[in-house]
Amino acid sequence: MSLKYDKETIELPSNWKQYAPLLICAGLICLVVGAGLSFMGGRSDGGASPMKYLVHSYLANFMFLFTFSLGALFFVLIQFLTRAGWSSSIRRIAEIIMAILPWSAVLFLPLVVLLYTPEGSALYEWNAPAEEIHNSIIRDKTGYLEKGFFTVRTFLYFGLLTGMALWYFSKSRQQDETGDVELSLARQKWAGPLIMIFSLTVTFAIFDWVMSIDADWYSTIFAVYVFAASMMAFFAMMVVINMTLQKAGKLKDLVTVEHYHDMGKFMFGFVMFWSYIAFSQLVLIWYANIPEETNWFRMRLEGGWAYYSYSLIFLHFAIPFLGLMSRHVRRNRTALYFWACWLLVVHWMDMTFLIMPNVPGGFSVIPMLGHLLGGAGMLFVFAALFIVRSSGVPLVAMRDPRLPEALTYTNPLL
Repeated sequence: MSLKYDKETIELPSNWKQYAPLLICAGLICLVVGAGLSFMGGRSDGGASPMKYLVHSYLANFMFLFTFSLGALFFVLIQFLTRAGWSSSIRRIAEIIMAILPWSAVLFLPLVVLLYTPEGSALYEWNAPAEEIHNSIIRDKTGYLEKGFFTVRTFLYFGLLTGMALWYFSKSRQQDETGDVELSLARQKWAGPLIMIFSLTVTFAIFDWVMSIDADWYSTIFAVYVFAASMMAFFAMMVVINMTLQKAGKLKDLVTVEHYHDMGKFMFGFVMFWSYIAFSQLVLIWYANIPEETNWFRMRLEGGWAYYSYSLIFLHFAIPFLGLMSRHVRRNRTALYFWACWLLVVHWMDMTFLIMPNVPGGFSVIPMLGHLLGGAGMLFVFAALFIVRSSGVPLVAMRDPRLPEALTYTNPLL
């Protein structure tokens, strides 16, 4: 079934396209200046190699951007797996976000190239020459944690995730032209197997890219932690993008208070799920009291990182938990927008918490200012890529067979 809507209502504002080059330039300037601050700040504080500050900052900011697309891909897969109708009018925005994944691969490339340079161990200790690896646990893992095999796995991860994202995006675009219901049925059929592939791919990717920074540390739920953070950040970004588009006069009557209510519920739910996983990881490691495991938390509770780490309990859990609990807040556009922006900020803080304390020397103000600027740069790049990917693409899948269900959807009062 196809619904008739004015083209101006369902396409990106025409004047936005001119902002994409400006956003790219702004993002690159922020990244370059931020890298310079991180490098020079690292050199001046004497605690660690300046390159360590630079590459750890870049990876943390990359993960900040990458997790939006990761959450979007899972959202699209789960909507088809469950044959959901309520989300048909907002799913195209998620499809555009997940279609940014190929560019994410390009952004990760500098970290792969770094492995083959003299500074190859600046980010990953296991990439040092064998005679320089004194930790026996890391030395025993070098058969798996080896730069050639790491590179092959990285290309495999991006290949699988990008392949899934582009296949779903292309089928959705084909349906815009043909209205063929079989295109929806094909995506439903493959959603189950692809979710299993997605889960394994993301688990190994997070282990390789982030957890192997501290290669003698163990946490079997670390990838679940990052997944929970990704979903929370994705829904927050969905709220921001949809409200921004509606403020520009787009998506009228297509994204309603009922959809925002559900996105708010998912934000609230993944705040809780992230908190549960974070607490579970902490308490199990604390209870076992194994030095290789507790050292990861020790680095985050000394050297100036303690206040930063403790603040996440309040900023990432307690405050948004109370703020998003009310049904009235989730149905109020201004309040929901505020909390979505709040969660995007604390998500960046969370990615920083996972990676930056591994830099020796503790918390340092100037490198962190550079890191913050790099985060802003990644956000500009994301905005530019979103505009580029959505140019000429309807912002709603108008010929999706379940779209009428989305437009009449209401949340129960209880």
